[in-house]
Amino acid sequence: MPVTLQDSNGDRHGDRRRARGLAGSPARDRAMDPGAANGEALRPIGILVSERTEQSEEGAAAPFAEADFIRRLMAAAPKHALEAYAFDPATWDARTGTVAGWRYAGGGWRRAIVEAPVLLYDRIWPDDREARDRSLAALRTMRERGGFKLLNGSLPGKTAVFRTLSRYPEIRPLLPPSAAYRGAASLAAWIRARGGSAFLKPSGGSQGKGALVVAASGDGSWTLGGRDAAGRHVPARRLPRRDALREIRAWIGIRPYLMQPLLELRGPDGEPFDLRALMQKDGTGAWRLTGIAVRTGSHDSVTANLHGGGIARPPGPYLAALYGERAADRLLRRVREASAEIVARLEQMYGRFAELGLDYGIDRGGRIWFLEANTKPGRASMAEAGTDAMSDAIHNPLAYARYILLVSSGRVCHEFDLVQRSLHAAGGEGHMAVGPARQDAKY
Repeated sequence: MPVTLQDSNGDRHGDRRRARGLAGSPARDRAMDPGAANGEALRPIGILVSERTEQSEEGAAAPFAEADFIRRLMAAAPKHALEAYAFDPATWDARTGTVAGWRYAGGGWRRAIVEAPVLLYDRIWPDDREARDRSLAALRTMRERGGFKLLNGSLPGKTAVFRTLSRYPEIRPLLPPSAAYRGAASLAAWIRARGGSAFLKPSGGSQGKGALVVAASGDGSWTLGGRDAAGRHVPARRLPRRDALREIRAWIGIRPYLMQPLLELRGPDGEPFDLRALMQKDGTGAWRLTGIAVRTGSHDSVTANLHGGGIARPPGPYLAALYGERAADRLLRRVREASAEIVARLEQMYGRFAELGLDYGIDRGGRIWFLEANTKPGRASMAEAGTDAMSDAIHNPLAYARYILLVSSGRVCHEFDLVQRSLHAAGGEGHMAVGPARQDAKY
């Protein structure tokens, strides 16, 4: 997909050029030999992490989350003429323009002071609130003062995303009814209107953390169950309605929450399941479906997230056992189509992305529901998504990073600099239309 370059001074009417992506098909086939890139040095890309305080010393122990994935990114980076290292944004020194970068060598993690790269791949997964606040505040400072760019874009809360997608007739049938939680009265009214139950999830959450199922009984009691803010399973328990509302207020606090129906999204043995479709840009800047996997949770869980103890499965056999082979093929085809439609619409409204994890549920009647878009998708489920899916899931962000960093006459092409976020007054869409949360299931 060609991209119009602007002068580095931001002049919209200056010299414009066309940049072509790397030739070829899947990212692993386009991987560049660094020695073939006209002898140029490897270009750096920074992988943002949140250091674990108790494991920030050098050695074999992982000093941050997703260490295996990040190690594999580092190993694959030279094939795309890149050099990758991980760092916590809190280590950035604005005076020297350096960070404390991590590399894996000699069977362990080694830390050294390195120059901070311009392009950053956000894989920050803090262990606690204190670490999160530290890393995110440091990242804000880096972007405000240092001009750093993120490889991937960001989305607003789930409520806003659903409101945006509901504008499009091709996507609207996939969206479950949704409303913002605005206190006890809004929840009570929702439960009365939706068959006596509700599924609540944080508008800005991920990994199934904070998900809550509420079910009303004929005797006036309410049953509550879910996953707490740390992702731990909270067994269902029945409470008088007044006590349940008090528990829900404490559970939600001041965080924005989304209310949705409690859809029946359970597999043949009663386990919750969903589908994860990983959409990624490749080395030409074009969207590709990397793979689709089924995720299943334990019978007593309200979510199917792998971080909550779920497991990944190949989608074809699992769906065929539920709906038959022909229906399974049709469902997977529709998920592929919907994924292309959704990423295109999200880019129109919110700017460029490198990758998005899209989650879907399928109810007992075979109806597909779009549940959530994730801007920091995991990779574990791709091991069950096909022969090449896991390899592509690692190579694609690197191939796209290389595409962004292609230099023409001393200019760096970065798509995020080109996005005009204002909307058409009539159509309500972004000026740059480019072609090619989660409702964690009980159910």
